[in-house]
Amino acid sequence: MNEFVVVVGLLGGGLLAGEIGYWLGRAFTPKHESFSRQLDVIRTATLALVAFLVAFAFSGAGGRFVDRLDVIVEEANALGTAWLRADVLPDPQRTELKAALKEYTTDRVALYQTRDMNEIYRLLDKVGDLQGRMWAAGLAGTAGNPALMMQVLPPLNDVFDLHTTHLALVHRQLPLPILVVLLSTAALSLLLVGFGNGGAGRRYPLLDAIYVAVLAVALWMTMDLDRPRQGLIQVTSQPLVDTLAGMK
Repeated sequence: MNEFVVVVGLLGGGLLAGEIGYWLGRAFTPKHESFSRQLDVIRTATLALVAFLVAFAFSGAGGRFVDRLDVIVEEANALGTAWLRADVLPDPQRTELKAALKEYTTDRVALYQTRDMNEIYRLLDKVGDLQGRMWAAGLAGTAGNPALMMQVLPPLNDVFDLHTTHLALVHRQLPLPILVVLLSTAALSLLLVGFGNGGAGRRYPLLDAIYVAVLAVALWMTMDLDRPRQGLIQVTSQPLVDTLAGMK
């Protein structure tokens, strides 16, 4: 429903801006050629600015989306390495570390697949305890053996660091002031297009609708890429699913 509301809002807002511009053009456009030429210059410059801003915002959102994918792959690799290194520990530390790693990986898969914010917060609240269990088991199993510590503890540290990195990436989005400027400039470009149509006393509904639709889709995709827990375009948890399947 949220995605439907966003798309409808962008389409409706674009059509409304064009309609307002059309009636303003009908009412207030001066009937001399110099104004028409200047309007064409400003309208062209505004459309070019909108294209630049959309490209800049979309590129940034796409880059952040890829970064989130890369972190999940790195996290899956770190968990897989930690699982294999746990085999060098004596019992009961080996069993405890593997149990904690498996539960942690199961929670990570659930965390990346759910959109229930209450469930997300519940799983995040467990992270500290699970990390503490893993670290305690690793320390106890490698006590007095520096070589063994260098085998077991670094992968666990990587797992902990990647959790922090992923949290930071979730909150790394297009800044609100830039998003406001992007939407405002897009609306202004549509208003200017409508204003020119109104001044000419002619409508181009098909062409205007195509421009509104293309612009709305580009803006929606830009915002959707930056909402990893709410948008339609989601990062995949398959690398973690594969790692969990190998924890037998």
